[in-house]
Amino acid sequence: MKFKVSLATQTFFGMVAGGVVGFAVGPDIVAIQFIGDIFLRLLQMAIVPLVYVSVTSAIANMGDISRLGRIGGKTILLFLATAFSAAIFGIIIGRIISPGMGLVLTDLPPVKALAETPSVSKILIGMVPTNFIQAMAEANLLQVILFAFFSGIAILMLQENDRQRVHNAFDVLFKFIMKILNLVIMTSPIGVFGLMAITAGKYGAQVVGPLTKFIAALYIGWALHLVLFLFVIYFVFTKKNPWTFFKNISQIWITSFSTCSTKATMPIAMETCEQKVGISKDIVGFAIPLGASTNMDGSALWYGVVAIFVSQLVGIEMSISQQIMAVFVGVLMTMGSTGIPGGTFVTTAVFLNVMGLPLEVMGLLGGIYRLVDMGLTTINVLGTVFVTAIIGHQEGPLC
Repeated sequence: MKFKVSLATQTFFGMVAGGVVGFAVGPDIVAIQFIGDIFLRLLQMAIVPLVYVSVTSAIANMGDISRLGRIGGKTILLFLATAFSAAIFGIIIGRIISPGMGLVLTDLPPVKALAETPSVSKILIGMVPTNFIQAMAEANLLQVILFAFFSGIAILMLQENDRQRVHNAFDVLFKFIMKILNLVIMTSPIGVFGLMAITAGKYGAQVVGPLTKFIAALYIGWALHLVLFLFVIYFVFTKKNPWTFFKNISQIWITSFSTCSTKATMPIAMETCEQKVGISKDIVGFAIPLGASTNMDGSALWYGVVAIFVSQLVGIEMSISQQIMAVFVGVLMTMGSTGIPGGTFVTTAVFLNVMGLPLEVMGLLGGIYRLVDMGLTTINVLGTVFVTAIIGHQEGPLC
């Protein structure tokens, strides 16, 4: 029997090997910097079409939300509430633990965009494109995302036949971009090796402590989001014991933790919610797939911690308005990561780009991603399941 090593494991070993080689060689390791640079350029190559098509497809996949009326609106509002809560937890925990404090990576490109705090009105105006082609050419991702929202809604408003044709076209386009992205992701072990080797060669063991604190901040944040938000809103809306519910759905979070896959956990989540918890099949059939496409609490919290971590690595103190922008952009990014292999890691490049932070830290983040993906995926799934249970308790069957 052949033993197959997963890409995530290969990437992790690439980080370890890069760290060892970088420590051993020292500053002279800059001779292989081109490896990491090529990897970053490959990631950036796919960013704009990826974001546009994935966000448009996610909205189009919602179906005719209007016919679901109050239930659909309530579900989406709860999804947004949990995602915003998670992103805020990420910012707070990041500031408390300060994982990047004490280590400033001085060789990273200068960060000017983040240092200039834009006003709320400027941010809102800047999100609206005057020319979509220009927005794509300039990689103005907030404008691309806004146009993607309008595109998805427009698809839902078309007549049935036209809607199906356009929807199918976007599905094919999405698969096409995924093929390109798969080719890029296959180079992750080599790219992460190059990026980590450069970092280790330049900064030595200084990066070990901050990375450990970064991982700790994530898991502490996810635990707090689960207990202080998901448990609380479940109790408020259902008047039931959230700990009992958490134990009843143990098969769901054990599966998500072990597989690191929202899609692989979906059938288990649907069966458990119907058979063991007793939620209406109509509610489960609507909320679980929708949540798997749009509700990513674990990812939202990741973006919050990443914003604080990376800004500290480049020696910049984020203002309140910048932190608010990080929360907002992080929630938007959660809609663009569904169905992408290593989705949250890939769209982290988009997040850093929008925030004006250097992509060169992707080597650090990519190396430890496998260590945190278990918790990230589990909170993604649990956020959806808790909201599904609340809607099921309040509304009952859709039909």
